[in-house]
Amino acid sequence: MRAGAVLTALATALLLVGCKAAPAPEKAAAAEDAECAPVPKVELAGRVTDAADILAAADESRLEARLAAYEQATRHQMVVLTAASLAGQPIDTFATCTANRWGIGRKDADDGILVLVAPAERQVRIATGLGMEKTLTDAKAATVIDRMTPHFTAGDYAGGIDTAIAAIEAETGGSQ
Repeated sequence: MRAGAVLTALATALLLVGCKAAPAPEKAAAAEDAECAPVPKVELAGRVTDAADILAAADESRLEARLAAYEQATRHQMVVLTAASLAGQPIDTFATCTANRWGIGRKDADDGILVLVAPAERQVRIATGLGMEKTLTDAKAATVIDRMTPHFTAGDYAGGIDTAIAAIEAETGGSQ
């Protein structure tokens, strides 16, 4: 059988069993743009973007240095965002859209991690790229968040974020 005939037969078989082709990249991007349109754009200020203004300058610097060391050791990029407001958006959508807009992680590995803290809404989310999902599962991320919240309850946002970074380092092989 010629290659063209084989491909035609395969395509016909897939259609008969109900398989659909993946959407074209342009359509996938348009769908993501539509989902992300209502999510406020936050400008990336560095490895720590404190848009909620809850961290002291010394804490920001210390966390930035720790995240830089983590990236150097693992090649995975982790970024922290404190959001002033989620503007009524679900935190998972806000996190995913922001991480995608910022391009966190290596493009070829999709291994970025975003730690999002929204103090006004009292919510936290850890979003990962597809390349990190097997290493830092949703269950492990939930455990990390459970470790953070006692610090937040006490008003110690820097301590909670530091705890999260340490726990993520331990889960992803970046412990120092």
